[in-house]
Formats: sequence, C-alpha cells, structure tokens
Amino acid sequence: MNVEDPRWEEYERQFRELAEDVTLHKGPQPELASSELFLCLYGDNALEPEQEFEALEQLRQVKDKLKGAEMQTAYWEDIVLYLP
Repeated sequence: MNVEDPRWEEYERQFRELAEDVTLHKGPQPELASSELFLCLYGDNALEPEQEFEALEQLRQVKDKLKGAEMQTAYWEDIVLYLP
C-alpha cells in the first residue's frame, strides 16, 4: 500500500499486529516464490488498497500457518508475510 494512502496507518497497524506472532526469517526464503498468498508491508503488492485489506483478512484466517521474511538491502528493508 502506498504510504500516502489515507488508510496507510490502519493497514500498517493490522499488518504489524498480524506479524507479531510470526517468526521473521532473514535471508532467502525459496518457498516465498511459490506461496499461495503473500503481502509486503512497504513493497508494491500490485493490489488496490481494498484488496490489500482483504488479503490481510485471508492471512489472519490462516495465522497458524503463516511464515514471515525480513528483507534487507543497502537501500530498503521490508517485511513479507506469506502462506507457503
């Protein structure tokens, strides 16, 4: 979601709340490439804001199966929640 979107704060809050109970792994996560569903906190999810909230709800429903990745480069860092 674009950080300039008026719903950004709500999206970030819900995303971080969901991520609290997920172990975030650093480094390559090969299963992320074939995941059924994933969302980035800051990255472009290629979804409309309403679709991102719907995806958060879908991830919340399978919270016990979620995995997380913490991506870092010299220029940016991001958190990705995904369903393998």
